[in-house]
Amino acid sequence: MARLATLPSVDIISGYRGKVDYYVWLGLPCARRWPRNKNKTRAAAVQAQWSVFTDAVNQWSELAAEVRDAYKAMATGSILSGRDMMVKMYINAKSILPY
Repeated sequence: MARLATLPSVDIISGYRGKVDYYVWLGLPCARRWPRNKNKTRAAAVQAQWSVFTDAVNQWSELAAEVRDAYKAMATGSILSGRDMMVKMYINAKSILPY
């Protein structure tokens, strides 16, 4: 991360699109190299978790509004959103339950 005195103009930012990521962190203008995809095959254990995470994310939209509100209430006062709380609990339950 490089700290900048000010962010450059929109034309300069656009010119470096895909190469340099400009952003503001805690009120400080910063720049960094654009994140790159390594295109490496992930470990089998990581790939096995993808389906569980996908299921969890899809379940959120299928929950009743009252249940979503309950998750949001549980997440109050934490750094998690209601959806994050639900996904975390779903994944943890999948890892300990036999079904």
